[in-house]
Parts: sequence; structure tokens; C-alpha cells
Amino acid sequence: MVAAEEPTRSEALEEGVPVCSECLGAGTVSRSSEVAYFEELRACDRCEAGRRVDSKISDIVRRAQLEERLARR
Repeated sequence: MVAAEEPTRSEALEEGVPVCSECLGAGTVSRSSEVAYFEELRACDRCEAGRRVDSKISDIVRRAQLEERLARR
């Protein structure tokens, strides 16, 4: 098992470590959707954890698009 480099949300709240007030260090924010009974999960735009989530999602989408283009050939 790999040791965590960053404290978990509960540890951060207990120890007083500064965390993002929007996502509480998770990197994602849940917002209500226009569709009833659904929520949108988005990357937090206020902290580094959110930027990492957004970067990872962008990387996955870019790879999927490349694989799709290569499969069409």
C-alpha cells in the first residue's frame, strides 16, 4: 500500500490544514443539474486538486479521441 502524500478530507479538517472551501480538497464539486434528480460533478476551479482532476479528464478525452481516429483508418 502506498502512503498518501496529501491528507484526506477528514484528516485535513481535524488538523486545521487549509483546504478548498468549495470541494474540501476532493477536486470535484457537485452541482444541481437542469435534469430532475441528477447532479453534475465538475472539477473545482478554485484549487490545485481541481486543476489536477481537470487535467486528468482532458488527458483521458484526448487519448480516447486519438484512439477513435486511429480506429477509423
